[in-house]
Amino acid sequence: MSTQKIWDLHLKYDGPVTQEFMDGNKQLAASIAEEEGIIWKIWTYEEGTNHYGSTYLFKNLDYLEKYREMHVKRLNAIGITDITDYIFDIFEDLSKIDNAPIG
Repeated sequence: MSTQKIWDLHLKYDGPVTQEFMDGNKQLAASIAEEEGIIWKIWTYEEGTNHYGSTYLFKNLDYLEKYREMHVKRLNAIGITDITDYIFDIFEDLSKIDNAPIG
């Protein structure tokens, strides 16, 4: 059984998606890429709504919980409090059949 964990995060953001917003998030993405324990992150949004999200793959639950605590505080600090998230285990054998990028 894999020790890797999926973190699925959903949030509402009411602000505009401007070039400044994108530039700031590029800097954030670069810092996330350096976080210990994160294998990958996919940034998501639902066009025409204020729904945004991310799906992460972590090496294990310890890394996920440490990052989750810090990131939720960071979101709260900028006024994003409508957050829903889930931590999932992975059906590794089934996921590999469907070419999931897990290891």
